[in-house]
Amino acid sequence: MSNNPHLGGDALASLNKIVQDTPENRLVERQEIFRLALTQAMRNVRKRLGFTQKEMGERFGVGQSWVSKLEDIHNDHTFDSVLAYLNALGADFEAAILLDEQRVEIIPANLTVDKIDVEAAINAIFENADYIEAVKEVPTPDFDLISPEDRETCYEAQRVRDRQGGSWGRDSVA
Repeated sequence: MSNNPHLGGDALASLNKIVQDTPENRLVERQEIFRLALTQAMRNVRKRLGFTQKEMGERFGVGQSWVSKLEDIHNDHTFDSVLAYLNALGADFEAAILLDEQRVEIIPANLTVDKIDVEAAINAIFENADYIEAVKEVPTPDFDLISPEDRETCYEAQRVRDRQGGSWGRDSVA
């Protein structure tokens, strides 16, 4: 006999009672899916180029274990470490901002360009800055989607996550 009240029950239904379908939770879910896909893509590029993790570590100036942590989907990593990893591969990265499913901005990391091209990219960024208006701070709305007790539990989970490095691993090694 088990003391588990969920044994034999629908695990997803139980999980849905705990983690409700809210805009915030859907955003976190999409962020996590993106992080997992990015991690897998990095590993795929390394393998496509025929590098082992040890060889990648040598190119990167770190040990094989660091590369392994960076490629492990269970470890968070900083955006800077992702760019450094891609740079060590001789790869580049760009982000696209979509609005109504249309690309309105494409931001290249320019990891593989020389110094003159970097200066040109910086100048291009600031050429377009004249029309940008300062954004006033907008308070985050309180939607009352969950009970105050559940909200406090979520805030505590966020504080724990932040102390452990956050979802992009601001303070983590990899």
